[in-house]
Amino acid sequence: MSTLTHLKSEPVRAHRIVDEGQAIEIAHRLAERFRTTAAERDRERRLPHTELDELAASGLLAITVPEEFGGIDVSNVVLAEVTAILSEADSSIGQIPQNHFYILEALRLDGSEAQKAFFYERALAGDRFGNALSEVGTKTVGHYNTRITPDGADYRISGRKFYSTGVLFADWVVIFANDPEERLTMSFVPKGADGIEIIDDWDGIGQRTTGSGTTVLDKVHVPASSVVWHHKGFERPGTIGSVGQIIHAAVDLGIARAALADTIDFVK
Repeated sequence: MSTLTHLKSEPVRAHRIVDEGQAIEIAHRLAERFRTTAAERDRERRLPHTELDELAASGLLAITVPEEFGGIDVSNVVLAEVTAILSEADSSIGQIPQNHFYILEALRLDGSEAQKAFFYERALAGDRFGNALSEVGTKTVGHYNTRITPDGADYRISGRKFYSTGVLFADWVVIFANDPEERLTMSFVPKGADGIEIIDDWDGIGQRTTGSGTTVLDKVHVPASSVVWHHKGFERPGTIGSVGQIIHAAVDLGIARAALADTIDFVK
């Protein structure tokens, strides 16, 4: 079985946040910068590459990394507040990391120790994880037409994903697929891997700069060491779904705060 270390090995480049108070402070500081151009970027659909580079360098994308892997493992309350602060300034920037944080939580619950050590180190370095999860035309919510099949000691993935929020800006495409026994897997693949095509076709009315377009997967090679058996997280009581829901609610809270502030300014 191949190892993880060949995938990516770069020096740490992101700031290391030391506590929850600093996380909130940095979120406010970034939000002040992001809000000045948010409306213009959304109107012109100018994708926030520079802003997301700043977000990654700030260390905020690693605030949920467990302490035993070098992080500060903030509470869900702080994670939600950081998300709301960013979303009040620019809801697209607040939305994009939602799947990134879900993936880090799923890794905590279902990943091997080697997978946790490697991918948490990448998160601390500032790497971004984008999701290839949702599909159009599936039978049920939990069913995926995207398939992962054995290829020697490793695997191949083929399929088509929609609403791939964050993939345009990510270092890693995290692909959700069912194996031949219908078990849900979550595979970490470098964005530039052969067989991955990312199509910038997101044309939603709101949050126009999330880059939530299509991802096409054509026999993408995945080392066995990069496959997380995500179905295990749903075979026991857990909070994995709630984490994603809390972050979504925090995005909505940020939008509501901005709407209230704009209304007050308008009527003054």
